[in-house]
Amino acid sequence: MTVCAAKGCDNAAAFSTRTRPAWCDDHITQILADGGLIPMEPFTKRASYRLTKCLTCGCEAHYRFDYVLDRNAAGEPVCRACFWRKWAAKQRMLAFIASTPVDLDDVRAHAERNGLDYLGPLTDPSLAEDPHRTRCRRCGKISAERVGDIGWGCSCRANPKRQTEAAPVGTRKAQNLLRESGHAALEWWDHSLNPAALWDTAKLRSPKRAVWRCPKCGTRFTEVIREMTSWLSSRSCPTCRAAEQESRYRLSQERSRKTVADVPELVARWIDATPPQMVPLLDGGYYEFHCENGHRSTRRPESYLDRGCSYCIAAETRKANKAAAQKNPGGSRLSPEISLQWHPTRNGKLKLAQISPESRRMTWWRDPRCGHEWQATPRERDKYQRLRCPECETVLDSLGYLYPELAAEWAPENSTTPWHVRPTASTWAVQPTWICPRNPKHRWQASPASRVRGSTCPDCQEVGKSKVELAHMNQAQRVFGNALSGHRVSSEHFSRRGAWTVDILVERDSGQRLAIEYDGAFWHADKVDLDREKSLDLLAAGFTVVRLRENPLDSLAIRHPRYFEVFVYSHAPDAEGAIDSVKELVDGA
Repeated sequence: MTVCAAKGCDNAAAFSTRTRPAWCDDHITQILADGGLIPMEPFTKRASYRLTKCLTCGCEAHYRFDYVLDRNAAGEPVCRACFWRKWAAKQRMLAFIASTPVDLDDVRAHAERNGLDYLGPLTDPSLAEDPHRTRCRRCGKISAERVGDIGWGCSCRANPKRQTEAAPVGTRKAQNLLRESGHAALEWWDHSLNPAALWDTAKLRSPKRAVWRCPKCGTRFTEVIREMTSWLSSRSCPTCRAAEQESRYRLSQERSRKTVADVPELVARWIDATPPQMVPLLDGGYYEFHCENGHRSTRRPESYLDRGCSYCIAAETRKANKAAAQKNPGGSRLSPEISLQWHPTRNGKLKLAQISPESRRMTWWRDPRCGHEWQATPRERDKYQRLRCPECETVLDSLGYLYPELAAEWAPENSTTPWHVRPTASTWAVQPTWICPRNPKHRWQASPASRVRGSTCPDCQEVGKSKVELAHMNQAQRVFGNALSGHRVSSEHFSRRGAWTVDILVERDSGQRLAIEYDGAFWHADKVDLDREKSLDLLAAGFTVVRLRENPLDSLAIRHPRYFEVFVYSHAPDAEGAIDSVKELVDGA
């Protein structure tokens, strides 16, 4: 159990962490108060956005807990409404910006174009650079932003390229295991010094350290795994890196003593009016050159010496690409999803196989799913927001495209579609709802990221549930006619957590909601505080709570007309008798 990092506090932390400090719910609330905020909803996860209210101006907005910590450390108010009001007033005082009111209709239209609902100005009158309140249509996050910042849209719209290929739902490859990734860093892995357990479990972005062996010189060294898998330039051993730095230094020192006139290759291509003997080889200015093919270009001397004529290089690239296109007319260097959108008739003689991913040529596209047509360069298609269709605002590499089997379980009442959501999305203000493919009556909330990792309907899932729990579940279905196992519930009345998972949930015809918890002696021996908090939250939300406490666990000593305890014995299990006792207790309540 992680203990609160506040001095003198022995309460359990509200979230777990390996290296960074964590705090209990009471001290998290105090940290918010230090930043001038009060929480408007329960704490769930450190990385999640939490609705808060400013103690100074009353503005309600979502902030991550880490952001609150950063602003507190900087001595700056967390509330962006307060911050931007003060900033704008200072700029107007210095006459840097105008003092004329803005057109709120224009601001509203600007917000809506960027996927935001406009909730109104935060000043009266609203002047230039004053903040406005918006809500993201996709994730529900409420923010206080300037008009210029609104143009960037919500951070949930960011859609970077995938680092790894999509894998089947719930497979180990979906966890991005290094050994199954085919990554170039595998060639550096030292099997003789790294433990087998690390090889079996290490992920591409793991913060763990491992031993590596340079395939070039054989030097062994220790480095963090994610540093070796992030960038090609990072994959160099200390020995090779030192040799490369020494070589670059010697070359730089040698060139620093030369002018262009000392380099015959440059003198032969020099056509600038400046005498070459007057220009140092490392000069940062731009001068005219011409190549043997007659191309004229303006370049820095060292750049031209190292790389040659850029026009000739581009011509060779085009020639190679054309030859490849003729050899394989149906091929494409674009991503498979973008390639499927190539317009079959409106691009003239231009073929998909000829197109480079970095091409700035304007071409036509058509989405086979919605039928919309538009023009865009291949380069901009795979950068920035990476939209699949600019009119529908669907995104590339969406849950709908990569995981159609999960998209089929997407509930229609969700605020967006699976074609607008990335499979790695995990920090929604409101988690999306899913429909069980085996029983449409089963509905639950979970992040797309957890679904991709293999989470399924909690009511149908048996993996991870003990034999004792399943036995009591079956008896609850027999006695009450319906029962859900491992169902996650949330309520505005919860004060300890945003949501709880109930072992057995029964919805009775009378409207009574019965939560049955099985407390095994081994697992719940040191969870008295957690069990009490969970019970009190469920009672506050209107549930009737019955805890099956395994001997020798003590009573939780909760006095409430809807709270009951039944003591059971692991060495003499009697699920039938226990659930019959539960029914007698709740019927007589």
